[in-house]
Amino acid sequence: MKSVQYMEPKNGETLVHTTIIRNIGLLLTMRQDTNDLLGAVAHAAVVMRGPRIIYAGPEKDLPADYRSGGTCTEIDAHQAVVTPGLIDSHTHVVFAGDRADEFQARHAGADYEEIQRLNGGIHRTVRETRAASYQSLRAAAIERLQSMRRHGTTTVEGKTGYGLEYAAEEKVLNVMRALADEPYLPDVIPTFLGAHIIPAEFRNNRSLYVQHVIQNMAPAFQAQARFCDVYCEASAFSVPETKAILESARALGYMLKMHTNQSHDIGGAALAADLGVISADHLDYVQDEDIQKLAGAGVIATLLPGCSFSMQTAFPNAHRFLERGAVVALASDYNPGTCNCENLQMIMALAVAHCSLTIEQSLQAVTVNAAKALALPDRGHIAAGKRADALIWKIRDYREIGYHFGVNLVDQVIISGAVL
Repeated sequence: MKSVQYMEPKNGETLVHTTIIRNIGLLLTMRQDTNDLLGAVAHAAVVMRGPRIIYAGPEKDLPADYRSGGTCTEIDAHQAVVTPGLIDSHTHVVFAGDRADEFQARHAGADYEEIQRLNGGIHRTVRETRAASYQSLRAAAIERLQSMRRHGTTTVEGKTGYGLEYAAEEKVLNVMRALADEPYLPDVIPTFLGAHIIPAEFRNNRSLYVQHVIQNMAPAFQAQARFCDVYCEASAFSVPETKAILESARALGYMLKMHTNQSHDIGGAALAADLGVISADHLDYVQDEDIQKLAGAGVIATLLPGCSFSMQTAFPNAHRFLERGAVVALASDYNPGTCNCENLQMIMALAVAHCSLTIEQSLQAVTVNAAKALALPDRGHIAAGKRADALIWKIRDYREIGYHFGVNLVDQVIISGAVL
């Protein structure tokens, strides 16, 4: 994409940078006040002033005075598709080590839960993350976020949960806070997941660990994390344990999330509806009546098909959720064990191929619906006043997304008005 820069300073005034994307073949605004799922506008332009969008619509209606009052970059989109930046609403982006050997062992027949019982799986990543330095964790996270950005992700939720002790959880949160000062990276939204699994040292006294999360860690980290999450699963935390942790977290001011119904249905989805959490994630094994409850409670159903692909388990059928009125988001669940994929384009391809989503529904699921899963109304669609996150794709037909998979179809990424 070619761009032209010019500036018109005013004496004594601070220059505000304006970016104008012209000659857009098809702008997918994802606005929900239209009958079109995509909010599509042909022959469009977008104007961003500083970190906010100030115009999105037909290029023929572009006001002539938007060039004045600061520096400006004009980008010719050459009739390409432009969309909002993608939002990955469930990741574990800060960790140490990898589990490539376990991945290969699982595909040779080893059982995931047995690996975990033998101190592999999450326990292994916990040991390696505890031992890692702050600097090494930060450097690794930056590299992963740069890859996410190249593939079009502009906002990332990042979970703790590989520390499972005060010092290590604090270290991971400090890394995420530092990432906010790194230029040109996706915006990282921190989530406290101290209740990921019971750490090995508490294996024989799980109630003590639950109390440690409730009484010590959650109160200490309330100013550093937007959400509190719990993994409610047969191999992790029970429904009563999850309820106790999340109710105490809500009283502290956290918004709530849940991992649940990934491998078993132990009642987690029903609890998510009862608590009215922001999102319930995984939901591979869930009853129709619980989907109805989630929809009625306004809980975003976040599906993670990358895990199904990596784990060789059944893909969730998104149509079951949609026909019961649930709002569906998609996320990568980027992590070292069950989905080592930071590319949301690939996640959309899996959702179209295996989860009964159309490409239009998948685009909604990684933009406006994913923004709802993070309670971020300022992003996920392109409209005046919203955060200036946008993608210029290499394609002129959005239906190539999911169809042309395994490659990066994004040409340029704009995060908070900065053209990368």
